[in-house]
Amino acid sequence: MQKDYKGIYPVLYAFFDKNDRLDRDAMAAQVEHCLAAGAHGITVLGLVTEVHKMDVNERLYLVELVGDLIGGRVPYAVTVGEPGQRGQVEFSKAAARAGADWVILQPPAIKGTSEADLIRFFGAVAQAVDIDVAVQNNPVNLDVSLSIGGLVELNRQHPNISLLKGEGYSVDIARAIEQSNGAFRVFGGHGGIEFLSLLRAGGVGLIPAPDFIAPQVRLFNLWQSGTAADRAEAERIHRELLPAIAFMSRSVPGMLCYGKRLLAQQAGIDAVHDRQPALRPTDFGLSEVAGFARDIAAACDRAAAFAAE
Repeated sequence: MQKDYKGIYPVLYAFFDKNDRLDRDAMAAQVEHCLAAGAHGITVLGLVTEVHKMDVNERLYLVELVGDLIGGRVPYAVTVGEPGQRGQVEFSKAAARAGADWVILQPPAIKGTSEADLIRFFGAVAQAVDIDVAVQNNPVNLDVSLSIGGLVELNRQHPNISLLKGEGYSVDIARAIEQSNGAFRVFGGHGGIEFLSLLRAGGVGLIPAPDFIAPQVRLFNLWQSGTAADRAEAERIHRELLPAIAFMSRSVPGMLCYGKRLLAQQAGIDAVHDRQPALRPTDFGLSEVAGFARDIAAACDRAAAFAAE
């Protein structure tokens, strides 16, 4: 079933209206902004989608809404974080009905879960659905994760799990790619701090927040071209973005506060209504966001000038 998934798959923010309901118009503006920037796919229900503040009905509604907004124009990935095996199966099937091409399974948040149990959990879900399956391995933000040996064993037992959202140290991801003989198509996370290291290690793309979508798409496309000049330009873009990515990656609450506002400026979304509890923006933080918006615009202008040469 697996397609040639690769590139930049931004994880959408959840925009709410003044009545604390999901805002269809703002979500539509975000989707169109990402597609206009050249996103290779779209993802929902990551940490920046504020899944920890939604009930299951809201999550299902958002999956259906975004599937409708994409309308099959690019591949669609849905993160599944239900706490039990049956819940993950049913949610994955619902995502498929809403147009998802693949699901990203999160481990159950039960500290002390053994690798053997985790492999059985992921394997049972993967065998019950008929779309492509990835697992999310995030030893930084999640309580449960697999070792490199566990990832290799998971793929050995369940070859249909051949996508990975790997958010550990790029050195460890490189080892996972090497030791699994390239069995996993690996997407990185953490905003793209180590994106070029991931690509050099054999990764195929990035699943970031959409704050930097336009320059990161350009970076990926340049890297794919393979020429020395294009890859040098990709390195330059990455260096320019790093201070802003580091700022946004300091914490999830900070990203939800400032990253969402940075994206809103770019996508023409007039108002950001935070779902409480939420970090309150400061004047200093907003001034930094304004500076990052200018930096992104300048990076895009320089990339366009490079392409025109």
